[in-house]
Amino acid sequence: MTKLDIEKKLFVRKGKKVNPFIYKCLMNLVARPFLLRPMNVHVNKKVDVKKIKGPFIVISNHTSRCDWMYVSKALYPQNLNYMVSYTEFFRGHMHFAFDLCHMIPKKNFTPDQHSIKEMMQVLKDGGNVVLFPEGKSSISGTNQPIMNGTGRLFRYTKVPIYYTKISGGYMSNTQWNIANRPGKVVVEVGKLFDYEDLKKYTDQELDDIINDTLYNDDFIWNKTERVKYKGNDTVAVKLEEHLFYCPKCQKELTMLGEKNVIKCLNCGNGATINEYYDLIPLNKDCKIPKNLTIWYELQRRHIYQQIKNNVDYKIEENVILGMQPNDRYVKGKKITSYPVGKGKLTMTRETFSFEGEKDGKPYSFSFPTNTVPTLLLETDSSYFGTFFEGKYHEFIPERKVATKWVISEEECHRITGGPWQNRLKHQQWIYQDMTDEELDKYFQ
Repeated sequence: MTKLDIEKKLFVRKGKKVNPFIYKCLMNLVARPFLLRPMNVHVNKKVDVKKIKGPFIVISNHTSRCDWMYVSKALYPQNLNYMVSYTEFFRGHMHFAFDLCHMIPKKNFTPDQHSIKEMMQVLKDGGNVVLFPEGKSSISGTNQPIMNGTGRLFRYTKVPIYYTKISGGYMSNTQWNIANRPGKVVVEVGKLFDYEDLKKYTDQELDDIINDTLYNDDFIWNKTERVKYKGNDTVAVKLEEHLFYCPKCQKELTMLGEKNVIKCLNCGNGATINEYYDLIPLNKDCKIPKNLTIWYELQRRHIYQQIKNNVDYKIEENVILGMQPNDRYVKGKKITSYPVGKGKLTMTRETFSFEGEKDGKPYSFSFPTNTVPTLLLETDSSYFGTFFEGKYHEFIPERKVATKWVISEEECHRITGGPWQNRLKHQQWIYQDMTDEELDKYFQ
């Protein structure tokens, strides 16, 4: 028997459109009864989906791990090939379905010509491709900037571009606690560009149009919709891994989430989260942001100010190093790598580095922060990873700091001139100088 070589298997594979029979079976036997109906998915169609003729590309905002089924429902009965994170193809419970449906592997936030080649093969074969141009699912409940060059890539494909915009998806499957919380998910589907339209704009203009089209904030959306989400009795569990910063005393790593309450152990500041995801202050002295997205963005502002005002900015963390084996699949639905060593991570403005051991031998690496846009949160907010020299490296920290490291890498990348700048209109306040009085409008 030939020894399994997952990397080679992925590298030599050809792009091929999904088999229509297999796709229909997946939708009708798995997605509809077990996923779509319980999550109460509604579709707002701005185009007649049945009349769309392929090949075409669909882009979507990325709210959660369940977005594939929301997009599939919105475009049904069209058959779709998905572009999926490369790391997912190493997981034991995923690879068979991915092979069956001809998913396209993509190494997140790193150059990957093979994924583009495979996508073009699918389009040439008459298939339709879905991709999530943000590169990873939402951390905060709203969008992050799309990957640089998305518009340029679309011009190269020479096919029409459609979009789906998902609302309620983050509330149904939050980043910090991946339990299903059924309530309602709304998916808008429409046409974004004909191929001829793509010639009218610069690359940056195309990226700006895509960012604007896909924009959604679940917490703002639900202030109007008032959808109740189930399971709010445990909605704050693990939230301290996501919200590490107290907006009142401004201490880090002092928050604790229990049941449906998030509270600072240093000053007592906190809130109850109700079934609408409203934040209800624990008492009149609490200083609570208007919603969870703003709380997350206040953390980003807090880290950005530290990096901006301190040329010697530095964070360190002891971690377990995990990597994905090439000769066998990773087993376990919540596991994305196996431990192979340990060491210390260090990040300055200019450099991200690891110093430690791997497989019992000394091991280290480093890269400039302006070459890597962000770090990846594979399942929840408890650990993070990145690609180095084509290999996925995962880090399990001693403390609950994964979200802080993700934000720090992104803002070090930007402040040192990296290409993945934040041009999103609704997030520019994060980077502006403000007095405490001016910041008050973001609090209750």
